[in-house]
Amino acid sequence: MRKIFILMFLAIITFGLTACGEEATEKEVESVGASGKEDKEEEADAEDATSEKEEVGEVIADDDHIKATLVSVEHIEDETFDEELYEVNIELENKTDETLEVQANEVSIDGTMVDDLVFFSETVAGGKSSNGVLTIQNYDGDLPTMDNDIEFILSILNEETFETIADHDVNVEF
Repeated sequence: MRKIFILMFLAIITFGLTACGEEATEKEVESVGASGKEDKEEEADAEDATSEKEEVGEVIADDDHIKATLVSVEHIEDETFDEELYEVNIELENKTDETLEVQANEVSIDGTMVDDLVFFSETVAGGKSSNGVLTIQNYDGDLPTMDNDIEFILSILNEETFETIADHDVNVEF
């Protein structure tokens, strides 16, 4: 998000200099971002964010359509922005020639439903692999702790028709 903000800021500066009749050279634009202030802010943000990552490496689905491996689960807390989230990293391998859409449904952490807090929809072209990230984030309060397990249904859909091709019940215990 910060990179997008910086790029937008640089674009506005460039447009402003051009609109005034002056030509902005590449060195002038680079000097705006090279003040070092952004680097110090990023370092401070990194210090305020804590992360706990658990490597899993468990195959959670393997059929004629897809192979899915739950690679890791990362718990991230950022005190600066008062954010807490889980990133569930899933490696997906499409075994077909068709483009597939992979989604997670009915997600629960230690028996507590968090389906409304989940963001995951990954498109995987035929014969390709993808590193998907299932994000669980609550903007209105705390997340349940993930001490015991995560459960969800991994749905494989036809990308054109969105018809369900397969569902896989996933239960990963920690």
